[in-house]
Amino acid sequence: MKLHRLVLAFMLTVGLAQAELTAELHGTKGNQEAALDGLMKKIGSIGYSTVAANKNIQNFYYEKFKDRNVEMISFFGMLNKEKLRPLLLKNPDFGAFSPFNLLAYKTLDTKNDDNTWFGHISPDTMLDIIGEKDEATRKEFKDMIAPLDDLVKAELKPTLSHKYERTKALPEKTLTKMVKKFDKPDDLEEWIENFVMKHDGLFSTGDTEDERFIIAGFIDLKFEYDDLELDFSKYDAYWVSLLCHFKFSNSIFNNGKPEAGMFAPCSIYFYIPKGKNELHVGYSTVNNWINSLNFTDEKRIEYMKQIDAEVVKRLSTLGFELVK
Repeated sequence: MKLHRLVLAFMLTVGLAQAELTAELHGTKGNQEAALDGLMKKIGSIGYSTVAANKNIQNFYYEKFKDRNVEMISFFGMLNKEKLRPLLLKNPDFGAFSPFNLLAYKTLDTKNDDNTWFGHISPDTMLDIIGEKDEATRKEFKDMIAPLDDLVKAELKPTLSHKYERTKALPEKTLTKMVKKFDKPDDLEEWIENFVMKHDGLFSTGDTEDERFIIAGFIDLKFEYDDLELDFSKYDAYWVSLLCHFKFSNSIFNNGKPEAGMFAPCSIYFYIPKGKNELHVGYSTVNNWINSLNFTDEKRIEYMKQIDAEVVKRLSTLGFELVK
């Protein structure tokens, strides 16, 4: 019996040692929507902007599905263009979190949890997902995010925190990457415009909510840096599209797992390396959600993987092939 207790204690210790931080969300009592609006007015002072502010999505869930399980849920796509540029020049896969999502939500359970929760995926988890190994680059990314975290705390004045730790490692394949080869066009800018229209049309069409995706935001980073007269010549094109599947998101964020909204909307990044007739695309796989937040419901996991596979299928329709 004594040996059994020692073995059990050892196993628990090993399990705890292996747990890694996915995110730490902070909480402030009551509905903090007004404070969030005030925060967004101040992010420019630290070099940030929002690619998209998708606010009060619970209203759209109710409108489409007559389903209301959260009082408030909003997604803010956060970006520091100036600090991000050298990171993208080092590693195009930073696009998987360019922007990254600042999540804010409040449940309907005012008796047990009358708090607005807010935060984002931990910088280390984002870095691990994109596979960034260089310690100096990792520090640069974390230094970029730190001022935003400081401002959020100063404005929203949290009194609570909740850590989400993963008991399983991140999946072996954290990013889905694909490449489309194309013939050199006479006008690359026009070719890109036509491709974006075709892409958006393909993802947003469908007879049912099962088939339709939503483009929840878009930023052309190549255009932004050229407009600011900042060197971004490593790429002939670079843009990020924020992809969302409304029925999928309702089934998770509005049904028991609002914290999973830290992974949404999905930043899908596209780029053309300078002088090459190759359009690259990448994004963080849904397996990161599953492992990072310890999903266990097999039916839910199966559905999540089904939607993830549908993204690959539609990109394949556009001429992309998976990169091993």
